[in-house]
Amino acid sequence: MTIRRTGEEECHYAISGDEDDDPPLVDSEYEQEVEDAAMEDCVDPTSYWEQSFEIPEMASEDRDGSESDMHLSEGELNSVDGSEEERRHTPWVRKTYPEFNAETDLKDPKFQVGQVFASADLFRKAVRAHALKQRRAVVFEKNDPNRIRVGCKSENCGWQIFASILSEDRRTFKVKTYTPLHTCAMVFKNGFVNSNMLGRKYVNQWRVNPDWNFAGFAQQLRDDYSVDASLWQYYRARKHAKKLIEGTVKEQYARIWDYCAELRRMNPGSTTQVKCSLDGDIPVFQRIYIYLAALRKGWLEGCRQIIGLDGCFIKGQHRGQLLTAVGVDPNNQMYPIAYAMVEIENRETWQWFLELLKVDLNINNSHGIAWITDKQKGLIDVIADLFPNSEHRFCVKHLHNNFKVYHKGLLLKQTLWGAATAATEQRFAQKMAYMREVSASAYEWMTDKDPRHWSRAFFKEFPKCDMLCNNYCEGFNSAILEARDKPIITLLEMIRNYLMKRMAKKRVEVDKWHHLVGPKVFKFIEKVKLETSGCHSYFCGNNIFQVRNFEQDQFVVDIQNRTCACRRWQLVGIPCVHAMCVIMTSNMDPIQFVDDCYKKDRYKLAYDPVIYGLNGPSMWPQTGDTPIRCPEFKKQRGRPRKARKLQSDEVRQDGTTRLRKNYVLIHCRRCGQVGHNKKRGRQQKKTPK
Repeated sequence: MTIRRTGEEECHYAISGDEDDDPPLVDSEYEQEVEDAAMEDCVDPTSYWEQSFEIPEMASEDRDGSESDMHLSEGELNSVDGSEEERRHTPWVRKTYPEFNAETDLKDPKFQVGQVFASADLFRKAVRAHALKQRRAVVFEKNDPNRIRVGCKSENCGWQIFASILSEDRRTFKVKTYTPLHTCAMVFKNGFVNSNMLGRKYVNQWRVNPDWNFAGFAQQLRDDYSVDASLWQYYRARKHAKKLIEGTVKEQYARIWDYCAELRRMNPGSTTQVKCSLDGDIPVFQRIYIYLAALRKGWLEGCRQIIGLDGCFIKGQHRGQLLTAVGVDPNNQMYPIAYAMVEIENRETWQWFLELLKVDLNINNSHGIAWITDKQKGLIDVIADLFPNSEHRFCVKHLHNNFKVYHKGLLLKQTLWGAATAATEQRFAQKMAYMREVSASAYEWMTDKDPRHWSRAFFKEFPKCDMLCNNYCEGFNSAILEARDKPIITLLEMIRNYLMKRMAKKRVEVDKWHHLVGPKVFKFIEKVKLETSGCHSYFCGNNIFQVRNFEQDQFVVDIQNRTCACRRWQLVGIPCVHAMCVIMTSNMDPIQFVDDCYKKDRYKLAYDPVIYGLNGPSMWPQTGDTPIRCPEFKKQRGRPRKARKLQSDEVRQDGTTRLRKNYVLIHCRRCGQVGHNKKRGRQQKKTPK
């Protein structure tokens, strides 16, 4: 009897034997049910195959139900590939085995005979993940590039799995033997739980939350694997995860050329400058300068001509300094301009930074620009050389920090700040005379400081800014605090991402303004309005008024020329309390008398330029330049210090309510002397032999 199937839409079966009694069956879509019933009567359903084959005629005793000589051994039943005879005489369609998917199956690996793995490493990872998931202790009994056999550590457990390499590609591994049943007990201490494995396992948690602490890590590990972690295991796992997220320090320094090329390609017109020293033919990193084209255009078109300069420490493995230039936007907020990473803060690095900044801002005439700094090392001389006609202001807070070293007391502090905030030369002279009465030594110390650098009475009026502190630079340093302990490219990218998101956020916020000026400026105007309650104005003629305040002091206000004798209006560009008194009594709108540098249109010009994003490292252009080597790092003794050392009068922000003991003389309880305590006095008595 021969059965043959032909065609895809129509099947014909020809059965040899008693043809008169059994007409041929026709398989069609119209007679499917009838033909299926006939097929069941004529053909054994257990012998139906998709391939064409022949069933030999059975002997008479087989037809009678006697035992047939055709049988399969148990080994052939369990065989994956079938018997050799079947493979030689049967036209098989090649069987496909289940493939192990690393992206989905590694979470809970399941094994079966015939399962294939892309590589030996993937098979090893799957075995380890399975052992951790099932909480079993297994051992690699055979582990070489061609064969891997894994068994249970328990002698009485029969669990095992064996896989070997396929001969076709010499890379794919296939499971040949697998006994899935464990008869041993679960274990809660597994050698596969090491720092590298934990770093790979929880890399996403550290990517989302870089500050994931040890308590959370230990609890997560206990929930997943019922295993306790040590503190050093947490440190090593976090270090490994950071390498996976950020790459190694050496790799990042080697990609600096490619990063700068991608930055210039995505943000045309931007400036990137890298300076290296040579160790033979190998460049060694020294410093890098970045100025984005969007920030240059925004500052030139929308911001005031005043720039703050400051430097902050980099806390990563390779220490250095981050130099920044920050401006002021129309809403009296910071506007970062440029930044550079240098090896140390000194005259040479500041001159290198400001020379590049001068070219980018196209500063040919320094008359129209003002600087405010913290009196950093070498910075005063550099500004005097590069910008001889510019105004250079000193941060009064840092000036007072130096002042209080020799002249302490709240009265002297208030007198110093009174002289700094005085807007007229007459008021400044009064404050300095009072300081001389309080402390002649303090007055002499201050007379050596040129008041043009620290008092509003001598500031120029063109910047429309009277700030005395370099707070905008300090605010920018605080905003990028998280980035300052990262490797170099990660640090630069975090700064760029912060600036990119900030520019986009400000563009959206300006559409929500309710007035022609920004929220901070409007709030300042409302505050000045409240201060006019003690003032009275008298009209003189030709838009000139005389204003008397509650201190019985008089000032002349010119509404048309927007001037006041107190000089506050000219310095800031916003009506002072005397001008506000005239404006309010005349029923005029104060916003109409605010300088244009605070208006909404200027704000849009400052934030309309776009900082474009960058592609990932795999998409960066290959410059072909010699990779930069990271600078040498000498590890210091002790734990690296990351927290800033607070000044003696600063209050901690950790919620503490206890004041520090400033200017308190310590007395020894043993000897009664001043300058040491009981413990220190005992140590001083011990002299080396």
